[in-house]
Amino acid sequence: MEMQWIASPVIHSGEYFHGPFEMTNNGTPYLLFMNDGKTRHLDARVLEFLQRFDARVTVIDAKDYGLDSVCAPTVIDYFNPLIITGVMRVYAEELAKVRNHPLTKRQYMWKLENY
Repeated sequence: MEMQWIASPVIHSGEYFHGPFEMTNNGTPYLLFMNDGKTRHLDARVLEFLQRFDARVTVIDAKDYGLDSVCAPTVIDYFNPLIITGVMRVYAEELAKVRNHPLTKRQYMWKLENY
């Protein structure tokens, strides 16, 4: 949101069906982070709904990075953010190139005092 100046509210999969799903429309872009742990079923439910209504969805799925092969199911939830954050950083850098909008470009952040 702040790095690319894209209106993009952040919604947890567990909250999606408490109202935000009403804004899902054909062609609306979504970036979905799927975890490989106890709440994966919530992420999968959201993905299924987004696909059902032809939203433009990009999925960053921790399961795609083999975390389950090196991490016990009892602690995998603690490591999902490490995988997803690393992948998201690469995604953000590539998006910045495509949009010609550097990640350091800011309108207010780091430019105003006392905000």
